[in-house]
Amino acid sequence: MNTPSDQFMIPCHLIGKNFSPRVASEKTGIRFYTQTEVGEMERIGKLIATHGHASFEPPLEFQQMENPYVGLFWMVDTLTEHIDTLRSCGADHIYIDLGVIYYGDLKLGFDPDFLMKLANLKIEFWISGYEEKGENS
Repeated sequence: MNTPSDQFMIPCHLIGKNFSPRVASEKTGIRFYTQTEVGEMERIGKLIATHGHASFEPPLEFQQMENPYVGLFWMVDTLTEHIDTLRSCGADHIYIDLGVIYYGDLKLGFDPDFLMKLANLKIEFWISGYEEKGENS
């Protein structure tokens, strides 16, 4: 029986009282899949936003590779390149929210160079696991 491979969801979230996703996108070329400027109407709750916030993920071609870590490496490399610019645009809370849909057991391993690169960003790194039950579970 073939077990489906694990899947990674790798959004990065940026928030700040003075954060402008529009300016951040213009300066970095990052395309946000959600974004709200300070003072805009929130999509959920219909309140005026007191903080700017945005989220982005690796491009689809990096998410659909056989090695699920490729998208995570892309995210950390992109943040390494643009973290100072994102902060200068007002993002004062930045975090990667790694979600893993797994089948059977879950074991994640990270190489020391990757961990150092991640640590140098000085951002939070969240990991959530979601067990996918098979038909015969």
